[in-house]
This record gives sequence, structure tokens and C-alpha cells, in this order.
Amino acid sequence: MLSLFRNNQFTTAIFLAIYVGLTHLASLTGYWPAPGEDVVDSGALYRMWFDWLGQHPLYSAISATVLVFIQALAVNMLADEFRMLGDRNWLPGLFYALVAVCLPDFLYLSPPLVAVTFIPMVLRRVFSTYKQPSATALIFDAAFWTTVASLFYPPAVFLLVAVFAGINIMRAFNFRELLVLLTGVATPVFLAWLWYFWTDRGGEFWGVQFNGLFHRYQFDSSFGYFTIVESIMMGLLFVIVLLSYGTYSFRKLIQMQKYVGVLYWFLFAAGLTLLLQSKAPPVHLFLLMPSMGIFLSMTFSAMKNKALAEVFHLLLLCFVLFIQFFPFTS
Repeated sequence: MLSLFRNNQFTTAIFLAIYVGLTHLASLTGYWPAPGEDVVDSGALYRMWFDWLGQHPLYSAISATVLVFIQALAVNMLADEFRMLGDRNWLPGLFYALVAVCLPDFLYLSPPLVAVTFIPMVLRRVFSTYKQPSATALIFDAAFWTTVASLFYPPAVFLLVAVFAGINIMRAFNFRELLVLLTGVATPVFLAWLWYFWTDRGGEFWGVQFNGLFHRYQFDSSFGYFTIVESIMMGLLFVIVLLSYGTYSFRKLIQMQKYVGVLYWFLFAAGLTLLLQSKAPPVHLFLLMPSMGIFLSMTFSAMKNKALAEVFHLLLLCFVLFIQFFPFTS
């Protein structure tokens, strides 16, 4: 199957769309039920534009499928633009589509899923600051779109730590650029508040956006088989990515090593913010998936034995489908 995506032909997007659709069958057919209630806090823009989809599971499943396909295209374009795999191909989009369904909690539209749409845009701005004599516009955009993501899913605001660290990795950061970054953070917050204020809900905005940001993590000692299987899935992905670190950076250009460092910052910033969630909902892990998808594509692209890469990909795909369709998960 991977051989279908080892090219840079535009028509391969059709196969990617089919792949995304097939991996979302559990939700599109209603086999995996939609969540009965909100599992995470949603931001001001999500409540305004997408909250109604919670009452329509089929529309939510279709919206999630379409959005994942669009995000897969964006991730693939990002990896191609900065030549992260050397040769241009569709593996980054393929593996993003795979990890975007690695847990059944991801199958319906959710605030983290919408917020992830902006991460490839942010990464493109951060990467583009490399050796730029003047990068104020790029820094403003990176902060701006990260904050816009938080207007759909408030904990996404913690990715600003990764943005700040990433820009420091790519270039020297000066005080003026720090002010620009802060301006990029403040602008979407002010515009969103202004809309709420215009509709006589100014006080409500601050509660929606910031009341649920900080919680003390509470470990839940009661878990079932499904939780164990989900943990195995995520643990397997993390092990692959961590053990492949040498592959990502060994004998690579300094610029490429910097890209890898930025992706790791986004990966760990998204993961560590779980500790600020009282119940650590699995859907929060969606924020890790753009970095995870690119890293997995780099891992499989570096495999010299193409047949072995095919086997490992099929095993991952079967495990994902097993989690979605095995009876004890329903």
C-alpha cells in the first residue's frame, strides 16, 4: 500500500481521500457511537460555529472525515515544502491520516480536531524564520494562528511555549520580536472578545476561554481493557518516534535538524499539557498528531527494506481498525 504514496503525483490525493474515508468507517456507519457529552472544554469560536454538530452524529463524523483529509493535505504540503523526507511523496499525509484515527475518540468532530487545522500553518511560519533578517511578520502569524487555535480549544494556547522555543531554535530572538509575538497573541483574543462584547456577552468570553485552562491532574486508577489497548497504541507510536530520533537527525543538514527540534517541541508541549487536564481526555492527544504523522513518515521512508515497511504499516493499520471494531470497545 505504501508504494501507492511514494510519488508526488497530484492524483495520489484521490487514494489519500479513500484511505481517510475507509479509516473513518466506524464513525460514518455509526458502529462507533458519538460521545454523549462534551469530553473537553470548547473555546468561544467552536461554541459559536460547531457546537450544534454534537446533536448530529452523522454530520459530525462527515465533518471530521473531511477535516482530517484537509489536514493531511496541509501536513503533506508542509513536509514537501521544507523537504523533510528528501524526496517529495505522500507519506506524511498518509501517516497523519493514520494517526488521526489511532484512537476511536478521534473519529468525531471535536475542539482539538478543529484546533489542529492551524498547527501546520504555525509550523510553516516557524520553519520559515530560518536565517531571515526580518521575521516579524512570520512571528506575528505564528503567534496569531496558535491563539486562533485556542479559540476553538483553549489548551492549545500552551503550544505558544513550543512556538517560542521553536523560533529560538530557528534564529536569534530579540526583544522587538518578542513584542511582536505578544501582539500576535493579543490580537485574536481582543477581536473575539470584541464580538462577545458587541453581543453583550463580554464577561462570558473570559469564562469560556480561561476558566478551564488549569486543573490539578487526577490519576484515575480504575480502567478497563479498552483503556489498556488505547495506551498500548499511543505507547507504540511514542516508542517508534523516540527510537527513530537518530534517523531524523543523523547526517542531516543543520536546517533539517532544527526542523526536527521544533517538531519535538510541539510534540512534548502538547503531551505535557495533559497534566493540566483533570481527567486527561484522550481526544486532547490530537494536538500531537501533526508532529507524530511527519515523524512516522520519516521513519518509514528511511527503511531500506520496502517490504518490511509495508508489513509494519499494515500491522499499524490493522491495530487501529481492531481498536475501532473489536466488540469489547463498543
